[in-house]
Amino acid sequence: MSMESEAHREAAASGRGRPAGALMRVARQGGMYTLSNLLVKVAGLVLLAFYLDPALLSQADYGRFQLLEAAAQFLVLVGGFGLAAGMLKFLHDARYRDRRAALPWTTLAGTLLCAVVAAGLLVLFERALAAFLVDDAGAVWPVRFAALYVGLKLVEAVPFMVLRAYERAGLFALAATTEAALLVGTVVVFLDAGHGLNGVMAGYVVSAGGVTLALTALMLVRYPPRFDASLLRPLFAFGAPLAVASAAAVALNAGDRFVLKAFTDADTVGVYGLAAKYAGLVNMLFVQSFNMAFAVIGLKALAPEGEGADVHRRTFRHFVVLTGWGVLGVALLARDVTAALSPNPAFLEAEPLVLPLALGFMAYGIYYIAMNLLYAGGRTGTIAAGVAAAAAANLALNVLAIPRYGAMGAALASLAAYAGLAALTMWRARREAAVAYRWDALVSVLFLVLGLWVLAQPSVGWSTAARLPFRLALIAAYPAGVLLAGLYAREEVRTLLRAPLTVLRSGPEQEG
Repeated sequence: MSMESEAHREAAASGRGRPAGALMRVARQGGMYTLSNLLVKVAGLVLLAFYLDPALLSQADYGRFQLLEAAAQFLVLVGGFGLAAGMLKFLHDARYRDRRAALPWTTLAGTLLCAVVAAGLLVLFERALAAFLVDDAGAVWPVRFAALYVGLKLVEAVPFMVLRAYERAGLFALAATTEAALLVGTVVVFLDAGHGLNGVMAGYVVSAGGVTLALTALMLVRYPPRFDASLLRPLFAFGAPLAVASAAAVALNAGDRFVLKAFTDADTVGVYGLAAKYAGLVNMLFVQSFNMAFAVIGLKALAPEGEGADVHRRTFRHFVVLTGWGVLGVALLARDVTAALSPNPAFLEAEPLVLPLALGFMAYGIYYIAMNLLYAGGRTGTIAAGVAAAAAANLALNVLAIPRYGAMGAALASLAAYAGLAALTMWRARREAAVAYRWDALVSVLFLVLGLWVLAQPSVGWSTAARLPFRLALIAAYPAGVLLAGLYAREEVRTLLRAPLTVLRSGPEQEG
């Protein structure tokens, strides 16, 4: 079957009287999550201007804040034992249909217990942690604020997951952006009042606490409290491997910086970190926003009354085509954005690192599509083992590649690790559902991205006035290349062009 006829067949399948079907819901909700992520990132940039003001926060205290934030985020990822994720799975599991009403509050009760333990451990070892993280064993208040923040974020994850489970993406986005705005306001007030590091950490507690209370109250109004202790065991059994996977994901996403520092210097790490920032836009705007919507809708599609694995198949094609465009965009615009932001020419060395890092995040998105099949089958142990193996491979590849190739070795190692994780997960997920993925679409997109990127390389030495329009033209040529590759039929193009209007006209999201 030719690619053109295959595209025609998918066009017919995607237009069977369901303009607001699974894929349209993924697009609508993914867009809302993307918007909220953008606003949260903007809030982070606003705060950065205050953090880097030595009159408000010393450079040393900013470094200490980074350590406290990293430690807190690690505990938030691991300390909840994946209970909220387990609730998401069981809410769409037919075996728990009769007990679904008890899942939100039972999960909240179990998570509250985890939050008390996690926060308590930080307080118990506050002096030792203060000595290591804040360089002063007597400066325990930053650690105490971190403990409160961890507890609140763990509890907050449950009502946030309830919003995702019932496809309330609008409310989710509103809550996330409200927390970001509250964080900016409180941190700025505390810093202006001269509270320094304590003020920053207190601002995090106030913002998380306000939203946690509001969301929990909303959950109380919409879902009457019901507790079923028998649900705790399967929730912990399902979620614990996900906590291990989260710990491995931290090593996969950030381990290369530590190895790079061990073999090179801080200047190289800074250039690599800038490239990772650009590539991270692909992760934020395409991968994470997509996954927040697809994780729910994909599970529903695999239910007996759902649309089946065909949703995963069609989503795969749309995802690689759209994300490929994002990869090309950040790779070709990185040089000019860097030149506009920094007078330091050393940072221009980040440009060639962006492409492999961004492609790595694209592979990470493909992993999420396959992971959803394992998730639906309850194979969280397999998920955790895969991420752990990828993290170990990433560290090993970094050790081998960085001494010879420097920062590019780290970027290529990251790409190889993410690609290996995606391939391994795809292979293991075959047992859950037979999905005829459009591998020709992935190959075509990779050739198109690499080809346009190569065409852009002679412009490296041009002036910005000449280079930027040329590269923007190459980015604009990407959709034409997609059509020439036969990845979309004419009927699909017309449907996609009408999609924004269809989304706007579609009714409000319904709880399911």
